Amino acid sequence: MTETGKRVVWGARIGWLVLLLVFVAFVWGMHRRGQLEATGVNVIRMLFVPSVEQGTLVERGDELALFIRRDSGLILRSEVPTSYAAVIQALGSGQADVAWMPAFAYVIAHARYGAEAKLQVVRSLERFAIVVAREADGQPSRLADLAGRRVAFPRSLHPELATELRSRLTEEAPGWVEVPVEDDLESMERLVSSAVAADAAVSSFVYSGPFDFVGDGRKELEYRRPGTLKQTRIIFTTDDPVSENVKVYHGCVYARTDSGVRQLRDLTGQSFAFSDETSTSGHIFPRLLLEREGVSLGRVYYAGGHPNVVQAVWDGKALGGSAFYSPPSPQQRAEGLFVGDARYLLMKRMAEAERRDAFLEEVRVLRKTDPIPNDLCAVRRGFPEQVWERFAASLARYLDTDEGKDTLFDLLAGVAADPTDDSAFDGFREALALSGMSADSLLDAEEEKLEKRKQVAGGDS
Repeated sequence: MTETGKRVVWGARIGWLVLLLVFVAFVWGMHRRGQLEATGVNVIRMLFVPSVEQGTLVERGDELALFIRRDSGLILRSEVPTSYAAVIQALGSGQADVAWMPAFAYVIAHARYGAEAKLQVVRSLERFAIVVAREADGQPSRLADLAGRRVAFPRSLHPELATELRSRLTEEAPGWVEVPVEDDLESMERLVSSAVAADAAVSSFVYSGPFDFVGDGRKELEYRRPGTLKQTRIIFTTDDPVSENVKVYHGCVYARTDSGVRQLRDLTGQSFAFSDETSTSGHIFPRLLLEREGVSLGRVYYAGGHPNVVQAVWDGKALGGSAFYSPPSPQQRAEGLFVGDARYLLMKRMAEAERRDAFLEEVRVLRKTDPIPNDLCAVRRGFPEQVWERFAASLARYLDTDEGKDTLFDLLAGVAADPTDDSAFDGFREALALSGMSADSLLDAEEEKLEKRKQVAGGDS
């Protein structure tokens, strides 16, 4: 055989050898991937509690999974179970590794199954400051009219807003006199109680519905002292808001503005829609608020979601209802939606600004509950710490992108996810204990419903 022939033969042999090695590597890779998925080393099963529309959760969850896989090599499988109970059960049985859940669901998952808190959602809100005067002839109508006059000034005002407002008053109303008070409500009480007590009053301000009893000191006092809004007027609002990151939110109670319900006690004996039996903001804390006020409800039912509660109140199917409450975030204000509570979920489906404005006039917030910790991310007991660290680092990189920020906001109305641990929820546990409600019994009821749904689904198949 010639030298040329030998080179051709050896070239062919080497080519086949390379192909064989590539094939072996491919088979080994597929086998290794199967092993990893089987053992869960490189696969994270992540759940979201159903809190917003299913389509949004699925779409955004898929986008997050795609980034995590490309960035870290971790395979993220996200799902949206049917209830809180299903999420807790999945963490306890090892069918899920990571779950984004409300504080209520977490404290049960921790107590029953050793779930561990890792991250807490941070939300953003924008606060302004306002100056209010009495609505009457001869009363101040601008800052300059407050020269030499008394101004009730709450200690609770955000430091940046307080500094800005003091500077403006000193510049435009020389000789003004600060009357220190504790909070926004006391500031407004000073103003309306006596002309001697104060000539104007300062309050923090967040956007809210026109007839809500939340948002600033005037509206809070209107709940207790009807007529406050007609007797007062805003004469100044700070130009720029202060952005404030918060780790708590509230529940609230709604009623139609034309229903005749102005105070919680007006709901005695009336129909009422709670969100879900295990919802902290849509049931547990609102019920505690109502019981503290001595309200004994009439027909009570669970609407099966926060937007369903608002819809029921709006349609008149229930005289009152409860869901989550937060002031509007910068993103919501940018969208032209000036509330951050559950009404937002209906408003964002309304294309016309006039319809949204009319809706806000028709459904009002009566009261807020005590504060509730924001949602959190927890892992199952025994989840490998090194895998969590890879996931958390990749998630942080995703949340630094514009797409990641949009995803977190759409999924959890959050702007960040800060490290946390179990001790951060001790105060919440105490509040639950004071409510007199058994978290275990509530969850048992949810698990019973879940089991029935499984049986029905099994029977249909």
